[in-house]
Amino acid sequence: MGFRFRKSISIIPGVRMNLSSSGASMSVGPRGASVSFGKRGTYANLGLPGTGLSYRTRLDRASAASRKRNASRQEDPYLRQELEQEVEALNQAVDDIVNIYLLTPDPRTGHSYSELEAHYRQLMLQPYNVPAPVRPEKPVPLIAPEQPDDNQGRGLIGRIFESASARQDRQTRNIEQWQREVKECEQENELSLKRYQAMRQRWAELYANWKFDAAEHEKKIASKLANIESQFATDNSYFESLLSEVIQAADWPRETLVSFQVNASTSEILIEVDLPEYEMLPTSSVRVNTRGTEIIEKELSQKAMRERYALHVHGIVLRLAGMAFCALPFNTVIISGFTQRISKQTGHLNDEYILSSRIERYLFERLNFSNLENVSPIDAFDKFQTQRRMSATFIFQPVTPIV
Repeated sequence: MGFRFRKSISIIPGVRMNLSSSGASMSVGPRGASVSFGKRGTYANLGLPGTGLSYRTRLDRASAASRKRNASRQEDPYLRQELEQEVEALNQAVDDIVNIYLLTPDPRTGHSYSELEAHYRQLMLQPYNVPAPVRPEKPVPLIAPEQPDDNQGRGLIGRIFESASARQDRQTRNIEQWQREVKECEQENELSLKRYQAMRQRWAELYANWKFDAAEHEKKIASKLANIESQFATDNSYFESLLSEVIQAADWPRETLVSFQVNASTSEILIEVDLPEYEMLPTSSVRVNTRGTEIIEKELSQKAMRERYALHVHGIVLRLAGMAFCALPFNTVIISGFTQRISKQTGHLNDEYILSSRIERYLFERLNFSNLENVSPIDAFDKFQTQRRMSATFIFQPVTPIV
């Protein structure tokens, strides 16, 4: 089936990736107590600070070994306290996954239409900020050396004993040395001038191009300024970039693929999300045994597991809708979630939509965001136009998404 919309992103901030020879897995939860998702299953990871003890158990399938711990351990009040704290932290991490909807933002805390328009104006009407090419400075010519006088190079002894022929030779050498230095100075000045002229010509070309680009930029700004309001109201790419930033900045318990498209002219945001499979969520809870010496598991009933899954997927969709309304001051979010299931007809893995809803902002804002703990994400969708075939025991059937 695949995504129907033009922009797709993968959101995984806040998720710790673990790489090993058995493949990649992801962990969520506080330090010392976390839940790992991987192709080998869902595991609880517990570490007791300061004790050197650690515990790992599989949550998506009951572990027989966890029911056969060493019964010879002595009761230890400190150990019980540490185990209870870690179990509480782990169960809280699982609850945070199931109740992901509690992180749904209040759309009224987002930017208003006028604020985004001001930001758009600032972004699109920025002055030409490319610095002008620096004009090269004309080099200062080297000063030619002065002609030596007759006594240059004549020492104290030479003044007394120097013969006429020796004086003539010395003066001839001085003149020849001076002439060479004058010639070298003239050559260096000539070369420096040529280099300057070449740089000056190159600068003139660059400056002419810079002036042209600056003038063209000003023309574009003038053209944009004339219809900036209408351009802002229909610039879908701008709004999609804002929504992308908000979604990618969120923390999620698993890698989540989201596809979306914005229709600014109709004030609609269209979203599709790849929901987790039912088998990926934990199928058991953990607790400390009566003696306080070990952590044991309690497998959940099938109905309880399905209810957890229903809460989780409804929470994902509700949270994404809230993020969309918070990011953009639009009126409508049309959001659909699909998951992968094995077809009984072909045996192949197919994408199936299980939840689709058209949510109007004014209805969404009626949720009490200061008391989401008392809001059921499942019941919340009864307020919206929703396509959902879910039984009383939380079994989903495929639906046709809203368009």
